[in-house]
Amino acid sequence: MRVPAKIVSIKRETPTVKSFEFDLGDNSLGFKPGQWVDFFVRIDGVETVGGYSITSSPARQDRIGLAIKLGGDNPVPHFLHNRARVGDRVEMQVGGDFYYTSDMAGSIVLLAGGIGITPLMSMMRYVDEGAPGVDALLVHSAGSPSELLFRDELREMVAGNERLRYAATVTGPTDEPWDGATGRIDREMLERSGVDLRAIFFISGPPSMIPDMRRLLAGMGVPEDRIRYEQWW
Repeated sequence: MRVPAKIVSIKRETPTVKSFEFDLGDNSLGFKPGQWVDFFVRIDGVETVGGYSITSSPARQDRIGLAIKLGGDNPVPHFLHNRARVGDRVEMQVGGDFYYTSDMAGSIVLLAGGIGITPLMSMMRYVDEGAPGVDALLVHSAGSPSELLFRDELREMVAGNERLRYAATVTGPTDEPWDGATGRIDREMLERSGVDLRAIFFISGPPSMIPDMRRLLAGMGVPEDRIRYEQWW
C-alpha cells in the first residue's frame, strides 16, 4: 500500500549523496531495518518510481530517512538532487526481505560497499536504539574518504555504545587526507576488527562485492545459511 510523505529535510552527506527525511504524518510503513521503499514522484507531470533502502531506525515509523546517490539513467535521483525542496510531496511503498530483527541473532556483521551502506545503517541505528542485547560490527569500503557515508555519525555511535564497532577502508587512489585502512575488505581486516564468526552476516554493495564476500566468509568457516546479501545494480 502506498503512503503519502512530505520532505522535511535535505542534507548533503558526500559529494555524490544527499540524505532526505520524510514525514509520513499519521501513516506508517511498518518497515523493518534493512528494507527498501518504492519511491513515487511526479516529474514534469509524469509519475516516476525509484527503489531506495531506508536508512532510519524503525523506532520511529512516522519518519523515513533515505540517502540517494546522484547518477544513472533513472530521473528520480536527478530530481531529488537538483529540484526537490522541503515541503515537496511524494508516495512510498515498503518492500524487501533483506532485514534484521533482534530475534534473528544476538550478533551481526554488516559488510558494505559504497552506497550499499544504506540498509545496513538502518540496522546499526536499530541496534543502537532498540536492541540492547545485540552486538554489531559494520565494515564499510568506499573509493575515497569523502564517500564514506555516515562516517562521523558511526564514529559517534560507536563511542557511545560499547556493543557497536565500525571499521572503514578506502579502495581507490585519492588525494584526500586519509590515515586509515586501504584496499578491499579482506580476512585480515575482518580479524583485526574482531569479527564474530558466529554472527549473521549481511552484505550490501555492488555486484562484484557480493560473490567476493561470500567466498571470503566461506573460507573463514561461515555457513551459507548465515550469509544474507542485497544488491541493486
